[in-house]
Amino acid sequence: MKLLVYVPILTPRIKYVFSFIFTDILKTQAGFSSNVQEFKASKLPKITYSDQPIADEPFFKNSDLLLEHTISPPNIKTTTFGDMIVPFAVDNSSLPFDVFAAAFYFVSRYEEYLPFDPDAEGNYPPEASLQFKLKLLEFPVIDGWALLLKNILLKRYPKMHFGQQKFEFTPLICMYDAPGMSSFNIFKHAINFLRNIPFVSGKKSAEQTKGSGLSLFLNTEHKKHRLNPVYFFKPSAEIDLVCDRQITFPKSYLQLLKSGVMKDYRMGYPTTIGFRAGTSVPFFWYDLQLEKTTHLQIYPIAVNDSILLKHRTFNIDETLYNWGRLIENVKLLNGHFYILWHKESLPEFGKGKVGRRLYTQLLSNFLSLQNDI
Repeated sequence: MKLLVYVPILTPRIKYVFSFIFTDILKTQAGFSSNVQEFKASKLPKITYSDQPIADEPFFKNSDLLLEHTISPPNIKTTTFGDMIVPFAVDNSSLPFDVFAAAFYFVSRYEEYLPFDPDAEGNYPPEASLQFKLKLLEFPVIDGWALLLKNILLKRYPKMHFGQQKFEFTPLICMYDAPGMSSFNIFKHAINFLRNIPFVSGKKSAEQTKGSGLSLFLNTEHKKHRLNPVYFFKPSAEIDLVCDRQITFPKSYLQLLKSGVMKDYRMGYPTTIGFRAGTSVPFFWYDLQLEKTTHLQIYPIAVNDSILLKHRTFNIDETLYNWGRLIENVKLLNGHFYILWHKESLPEFGKGKVGRRLYTQLLSNFLSLQNDI
């Protein structure tokens, strides 16, 4: 049963974010009407996204962001909602904030088009993001808000249909030398942990004699947990891909579109875990300059193993806890968990064992096995 949404003006931004929330995340359909009489007469499940309700349907008061066609610093008021502080506060609405404007602001990476102070590498720092400031970065808030909308609608329209969603865990494996990774052994400073790991002798291990020990290790682990990883073997000399430089808006994505590339796997932070775009679900990039939805599909990365480079030492139990917390958050919402690993993190011998132990324990601690019920 289709949802009918009343909007006084249907803008490209409204169309985009409603499609993402209702079609991509909730697996249902939403249509629009700007005709009050048509809206009133409809027998479909319906909501209003406007400055005032039409009748007694669920009403979501709009802020200005989705009605605009420019990129300028918005005036963002926050409010408390449950145990969260959320942006785009509104009054007299089914929710105390404009959930659609907030979702659009995050997923479009609106703030990254605005002036900011870059980090030492010239990239957008996660600390500058609104999610970080509101302590929302480690939770895919848009997915959670979508579930909240679903519950509001089902309470009012019990027969409304939503498709089934299923948790997915997808490792992304970079099999070529990535800039900044090959010259630095991630684990060489993990002294406290490595003291408890026996070093291998100069003699080749049995694993090394079987060809690619890394491929064997990964294939074994992935098969055990019924995973379908994505491998990256050869970088392009002209295009930034998953293992290369970080994205800058809109230059990086315009470059991909110009080159005919339709997928990108860099929507994450190299130094911080979390959901840079506020969601775990793949989405199509919205070009804010042209105000249109593109065909470039973005796969959000929750964890990039280069995060381990940030500290001279790391505690494996603490890392498992922090990364596992993100996995459990995504599981709760039946979302998609993408984690990026570089081959430098999983060497075939010596200190690489710590990387492999981290990888193995992460899968075994938070994913089910084939025999599990």
